[in-house]
Amino acid sequence: MRSPPLPRETTMRAPPLSRETTMRTRPLPRETPVLVIGGGPVGLVTSLLLSQRDIEHLVVERREETQRAPAAHVIRRRPMEILDGVGVGDEVRAVSSRLALDFITWCTTLGGAEVGRLGLRPADPETGERGPEPWLNCSQNRLEPVLMAAARRQQQAQVVSGVECVAIDQAPEAVVATLRTTDGNESQVEARWAIAADGAGSPTRRMLGIEMEGIGPLGRFAMIHFEADLTPWIRDRPGPLYWILHPEATGTLIVHDPERSHVFMTMWTGGADGQDETLPDRLAAALDVPVTPKILSVESWSPHVQVASRYREGRVLLVGDAAHRFPPTGGLGLNTGIQEAENLVARLAEVEAGGPHAGLLQGYEAACRPAAQANADESFENMKRLAEIARVIGSWPDLAGLERRIADLTDAERQQLAKAVDAQSSHFLSDGSFPDGG
Repeated sequence: MRSPPLPRETTMRAPPLSRETTMRTRPLPRETPVLVIGGGPVGLVTSLLLSQRDIEHLVVERREETQRAPAAHVIRRRPMEILDGVGVGDEVRAVSSRLALDFITWCTTLGGAEVGRLGLRPADPETGERGPEPWLNCSQNRLEPVLMAAARRQQQAQVVSGVECVAIDQAPEAVVATLRTTDGNESQVEARWAIAADGAGSPTRRMLGIEMEGIGPLGRFAMIHFEADLTPWIRDRPGPLYWILHPEATGTLIVHDPERSHVFMTMWTGGADGQDETLPDRLAAALDVPVTPKILSVESWSPHVQVASRYREGRVLLVGDAAHRFPPTGGLGLNTGIQEAENLVARLAEVEAGGPHAGLLQGYEAACRPAAQANADESFENMKRLAEIARVIGSWPDLAGLERRIADLTDAERQQLAKAVDAQSSHFLSDGSFPDGG
């Protein structure tokens, strides 16, 4: 039974889209048991979990294409078990990087002096064989197409791109969402439940008036996605991360594909116009190798350490980055969101089967929010702990001074530096906290 329309003055609205086309294969429904707002990795995993529970649902994603830049890339053990459980684990492994996850390396530049190295897979003292890799290195721009295709194969799901939710109304027994396509057409869909999986800037969260608690922004950074064959400087110390200590080009090199795809994270020094003309030179300085990187995209971003004050408003529930924003140190954001999706869908399935929704869904926040807060705090501690390496070495105005300093370290300082590198182990090997203490 349809609920009566809500008074328009209660409607909360978002600004219009500016794109021109939409990608839809059939008309949007007027009713659906569950509306999933957001078709990123967590929203798509939510969709697969709903289909697995035989719950019909609609997924709307405002973007017309899946993620282009690599973005998140760490998938830890428990989330991989969830992906295996919904039948996409092997496909995800197949598109993941073939890069061995052996080391995390600190160096003056990629082609310069090595400062320290952390082993991710210690060798067995008897056999010499390395242990298992601590996580799967699967870039988001490879992960999303797999999840999107799998979600669209399920008969319980309708997944549409180029459609955003611009208003949320609530009645005791339903959510009424106003959807807008990229050509400006609006329609309404009524759902028993809505799941907001629309990312760190979540328009849905803002429309609901749910505040974020915590600190941020913690500065402003640039993410440079570029193409280059860096194999010669990676093959002897393979790993996903190279921390560049060049005083004039400090940052983090993230290797997604040694022969092709990389990201360099560094401080943003540009203005509000979105331009930073120093980035190409700083990238070249950080690499310091005879290659010419092809820059594919540049984005600016700011880390936060925040968790939503609540995970639910009426019949709308938050999941993933809509509910929390972590620094990337530790790679816990996506992994936390996937586990939240599993917890939430299990509870919704029980509610749909006739369980008491009040207690079950109150339990969702109680199970997941403490874990998210713990992971936010752990990510922040990881970020702060990295400064210990720079503290041991000290501050130097240029690369030549830094290289002299590294060459002149005393034995005691080298031991102190090695201890500071080893102290980063939990940063890269921790699986974080699990919902409900699991």
